[in-house]
Amino acid sequence: MTGPRRRHLLIGLITSVLALGSALTPATSVQAGPPGAQAAGTPARTATVMTRNLYLGADLGPVLAALGSGNSSAIVGAATQTWAAVQATRPAERMAAVADEIVAADPEVVGLQEVTTWTTFAYNPATGVASDPTVAYDFLDLLLDALADRGADYREVAGATAHNFASPPIPVLATPSATFPTRAVRLADRDVIIARDDVPTSHARTGTFTTIVSFPFGGSVLPVARGWGSADVHAGKASFRFVNSHLEAFGIPGVDAEQVRVAQAGELLAAQALLATRLGELPMVYVGDYNSRAPDAAAYSLLLAGVGADAWPRTHPRDPGPTCCFEATLTDPADPLTSRIDLVLHGTDVKAARARVVGSDPDDRTASGLWPSDHAGVVARLVFPARR
Repeated sequence: MTGPRRRHLLIGLITSVLALGSALTPATSVQAGPPGAQAAGTPARTATVMTRNLYLGADLGPVLAALGSGNSSAIVGAATQTWAAVQATRPAERMAAVADEIVAADPEVVGLQEVTTWTTFAYNPATGVASDPTVAYDFLDLLLDALADRGADYREVAGATAHNFASPPIPVLATPSATFPTRAVRLADRDVIIARDDVPTSHARTGTFTTIVSFPFGGSVLPVARGWGSADVHAGKASFRFVNSHLEAFGIPGVDAEQVRVAQAGELLAAQALLATRLGELPMVYVGDYNSRAPDAAAYSLLLAGVGADAWPRTHPRDPGPTCCFEATLTDPADPLTSRIDLVLHGTDVKAARARVVGSDPDDRTASGLWPSDHAGVVARLVFPARR
């Protein structure tokens, strides 16, 4: 079922969960004009898509717990350990390994999650002032540079980046023997769509979820913002709307994380239904780290009902296809993945020709023996109706 009737039923499904809460932010189109309507009976066309969580580089649990305690010594100790863990997981080396995966798959478009920027500061322990910011690791720059080094030209799709949460500068010890913190670190998280340079995109949009979790921080709270980005992709004779998102990973006391994800999934579907009324309908592809276990967790079930189909079980009906998770140190000696939370979903007018998990084979590890991320990625070859 397509067209207005399906759209009205979809909106009815979503609004039964929650009201629309996403902000829509237009952006300048990149190449290509407005997408054409889909022509029934015309030859099918294919495109390869990918989803990849880049992993911010450390388990944030200890530092979040320390922030909640308000104990300054505990905060400095936990943040120092977190920053050491980030450096030990070698972001540049890992982004090079992800670049190898992308080159091998040659996708037209990729949805990236946990595209982190780590910034360091000088810190005055007497005044608590952080100054002189220096970007230590920008995962997007590292990845795009590694792709360019391999002769693969990809770009960030401007206007489709979800700028999620950022921490304040948190003081850390410059050396293990230091008495007072003289440095500080900050992380900023975003979800990014990248497209191959020869693939035009248009109608980039972003939205921010209204349902989020917040952690205590000092006398206030630190909100963990999440959102989505989308763009219309024009690959050969196929056009489709590509949506990238990362649903909540953290649970907090008194708040069920899966119910937060259900609310966020409802907002995501509602935002895309609204875009369809404004921009016109296109075949839909949703990718992301949804943190909701397939095949039967509540947020996954809502997404599947709203989008239509899941590329993995369509092509691997007897393979659970786990994508999560490696240990925070990324040094697991073997593949310990147990749950499938990284997904490529698509509308019923799109067919999945094949799909595969990447980043879970021991040969995918870096030269120093690290897994590229704490997640595996998913690559899918999809068949679309041709555009006029």
